[in-house]
Amino acid sequence: DIQSMDEQMKERLFLLVNPFWRNVDSWGFNILAPNAKKRAQEVVFDDDKFIETYVMLRFSARGERCVALKVYPYDWQLYAYLEDDSRSYGGNIVEEAVRLGASKDEPTSAQFTDLLNERPEFKMSRNMRQINRMM
Repeated sequence: DIQSMDEQMKERLFLLVNPFWRNVDSWGFNILAPNAKKRAQEVVFDDDKFIETYVMLRFSARGERCVALKVYPYDWQLYAYLEDDSRSYGGNIVEEAVRLGASKDEPTSAQFTDLLNERPEFKMSRNMRQINRMM
């Protein structure tokens, strides 16, 4: 169990890695384990005992593919993918991550939309850029 492993590790680094854990509600629990959800809340999520060191969130804003990266100890870094018409690989247009900004708090789709609206390269939507390439 996580608590006993943590106690055994003492001051050594102990990593919990799972791409699906966001909060206690994102955990799957065995119905035969009484109070499992409560224990997970206490052991893993309460008291900031375990710090999120790397988080990658994917968003869709205005039809654009967006990504937020949280890499400890830095703020969230916000990116959107933009097609590079001058490059392709295997017949597919290469996309580049364009940095939109940073955020102290976990970003929202609305925040991405505001940042995209400020950037001239995202003035047209992804669909409109595709149509323009076909013409």
